[in-house]
Amino acid sequence: MAQIYWTYNELLEEVHRRAQSVEVLGHTVDGSPIVAARGGGSKLPAVFITAGSHSTEQAGVSAAVSCIEELETEHQVYVIPTRDPVGMQGFAHVLSLGLGERPEADDFDQVESLLRDQGEVLFEEDDLLLSLIGEYGYASARPAPERACAQYFFYQRLQRLAKEHPDALEPLRGRRVWMTPGQTGVAGTGDLGRAYTLIISLDGEILHINRFHDTPWSPIEPRATRDLMARIDPGISFDLHESQLMEDRYFLSARRQPDATNEEWEQKAASAVIQAISDSGATLARDEDVSALGNWFDTSEPGVCWLDAGRRGEGYNLADFASQTYGLAFGTEMGMYGTFDGRVNLAMITVRTAVEVFSQRHA
Repeated sequence: MAQIYWTYNELLEEVHRRAQSVEVLGHTVDGSPIVAARGGGSKLPAVFITAGSHSTEQAGVSAAVSCIEELETEHQVYVIPTRDPVGMQGFAHVLSLGLGERPEADDFDQVESLLRDQGEVLFEEDDLLLSLIGEYGYASARPAPERACAQYFFYQRLQRLAKEHPDALEPLRGRRVWMTPGQTGVAGTGDLGRAYTLIISLDGEILHINRFHDTPWSPIEPRATRDLMARIDPGISFDLHESQLMEDRYFLSARRQPDATNEEWEQKAASAVIQAISDSGATLARDEDVSALGNWFDTSEPGVCWLDAGRRGEGYNLADFASQTYGLAFGTEMGMYGTFDGRVNLAMITVRTAVEVFSQRHA
């Protein structure tokens, strides 16, 4: 049974138990270390695996931890198991950073009272509430039948607000905003078990940790990640993601490569992965599942979707950056209403299968 890590200390203990070595890459805003763990063999080029830039997506984190020890390959393996150690520790934890002490925040009534009584309310619409407390923003959105994902619903509303009324969000420029997940029924997350981290750029864009890999101004999490990648020069990279918008279905997020040889191997690995996923009995994503995430994907075969960062119009995410700078790069999207074990298994199948193809290339 896959382990769910509810605290960062619990995750770090397991990482140290599994890894050949562990390196601290930097420290984030609550003092938590961002770590990279070493596994695999000694062969180059290296394999790079990471997850957790969205702390609500914990099956990818558990899979990344397992890969430290369980991925069988002669190649060097480097794993950043979570890129958001702060958000993974829950909404009460992130509130403590603005309040100075950990509050009782066990339900939405308590959260909303704290945001109103202790913060400066910047935006309120129906049950959507955004406040500034200390140095940080906090956003609350209750789950509702008409919202497939309460957090994503509010995220999109804030992006519209930034365009329609940018002055309303002016106090948040350069700051972090933590959002309630509102993901009732999602194993490993729930309504308040994590905090989704937004980063408001200096230009006022509503972004998140999985951006800023190609920008001069960047939070510590993407800076630490790209610094590690510059040192290890990975030949293949994985960023393990999930989606609450497609029940228990799956798709592989591939990237076009800047040269013909890498493109050929990216396609080979993508086809092998989706065959292995299908053979496992998993259900592949539908067209509407993919389009719900944005109009920047092209599908080459069922379950294999190619993300075009230029059409998305935001900073590079990790897989975009890896594909343009280092080599093969893949993301996963696992439906979060699958079982936790099932979601972890899909991530593990993805990594193992693609690394098998990668190893054939470098045999």
